[in-house]
Amino acid sequence: MTRIAEFFEFVYDRQEVWHRRNVLKVPTPWSTDEVLQNYRFCNVYRELDGGTLALTKYLSDKTVSAEKKLFNIAAYRFFNRRDTIEKLFGGLLEPKSFDFGFYEKRFDACKREGSLFSNAYLISSHPYNASYRPKDKHIQILLMLADLAGKMSDFCRELSEAPAACGLSVVEKYVAMAGPFLSGQILLDATYAGNIVGYTANDFLVVGPGAHWGLNIIFGRKLNKREAEEKCRYLYSVQAEEMEKLQNRTGKNWDAVRWQNPDYCGGRYLALHDIQNSLCEFRKYWRLKNGEKAKKRYYVKKALR
Repeated sequence: MTRIAEFFEFVYDRQEVWHRRNVLKVPTPWSTDEVLQNYRFCNVYRELDGGTLALTKYLSDKTVSAEKKLFNIAAYRFFNRRDTIEKLFGGLLEPKSFDFGFYEKRFDACKREGSLFSNAYLISSHPYNASYRPKDKHIQILLMLADLAGKMSDFCRELSEAPAACGLSVVEKYVAMAGPFLSGQILLDATYAGNIVGYTANDFLVVGPGAHWGLNIIFGRKLNKREAEEKCRYLYSVQAEEMEKLQNRTGKNWDAVRWQNPDYCGGRYLALHDIQNSLCEFRKYWRLKNGEKAKKRYYVKKALR
């Protein structure tokens, strides 16, 4: 079996976990695969992950302005925790009245109770303003957000006018400290909002470091940036063929487990960025399956999400 076939079988098996848990509502174990039983993996559909769900329930509100949505997307992704909006922000942030001093006190208090950040990915270690509490990452983010709040009208306008291929550069221009990967996550969230940009997650691509590593594993060599993007698009293009091969070989029917959402931009198969996200998870799965070390975030017979 080729590694391309292994990748698509992983995609099926991980989605089956979600289907058995959330649609069929059967008790654990949700997989016969020991790695999937014992380790946490992100969903193959980014929109189904808990953190994204926590944010997108606000993005679907048509009464919230595009500027307010975009500001909260940027703020949320720097902390990337499910309770960011409710616990840290105390509700949606209002850019026009963002009060740095108020949130400094709130975040300092929350930090004493526990971590403020998800460990899903790293953000810039360089301070936004080295003259004030440069070693406190949450303070540097709040300082950045305080400056961004006054630029939201221009940010929102430029992003709405830019084509998909230029969206990432607009986000990077306005959201200091983000870098290409986090800017890509912000742009993805913007595609869910309905009133920020006019394109979808199929119209642009940012291959993150984990996904790039996954592509290196699948194609058996170290790919450069251009090659990684080409290979990711190739995997996106062969989904139907590979899922048909998988069904013929194993009886695993993608249509029986896929997310049945008529509004999903990927249609019957995964959107381009969900292929990218799944490559990152495949890298972790492949390492564990082959006895290599990986960070152990596992459950005892429960709760894959």
